[in-house]
Amino acid sequence: MTSTCDVVAERVALGEPLGELSDHAARCARCRRVTELPGKLGATHHAVDPGLGFTARMTAGAQHRLVVRRRRRLAAGLAATVAAGVAGVFLMTRTPDAPRSTVAADTRPAPTPTASDADTRPAPAPADDPWNPTDPREDAELRMLVDLADVDRSLRVSARWRRIEKPVSRYRMLIKGVTP
Repeated sequence: MTSTCDVVAERVALGEPLGELSDHAARCARCRRVTELPGKLGATHHAVDPGLGFTARMTAGAQHRLVVRRRRRLAAGLAATVAAGVAGVFLMTRTPDAPRSTVAADTRPAPTPTASDADTRPAPAPADDPWNPTDPREDAELRMLVDLADVDRSLRVSARWRRIEKPVSRYRMLIKGVTP
């Protein structure tokens, strides 16, 4: 059989009201200590224990975040490198602007002939005037020459070596004395 003190302890442990056993709990010293115990436990303010494995869980979570950040940092660096490479290739391989015609009209006033010039020089024939060509082919050649004379636009920093080395390769064999 269970004693009255054991029944009081059981009801306190389960959180049930004591009811008819409250008179016994007030008189008995052992039961009084048992009934005062929940109040004393509630009055203590200890930090809550996070439980077993808390450190391991936090370490694993932190390592996972570091791995994710590292992957993102590598991906961003790779993307920036690829973008810079594409921009560099684009700048190096793009062709220069289309050639422009730089032939400008002569805005200087025509010189007035003097009496001494008219006597010594024969008047040119209209077909011999180089600035007013009648043949359209000559006009195109003149434009091409003027366009090629535009050094600022035509000058390249480097040559296309494949185009240069290809015709020279035959002479290289001749210089070395190798016959094909």
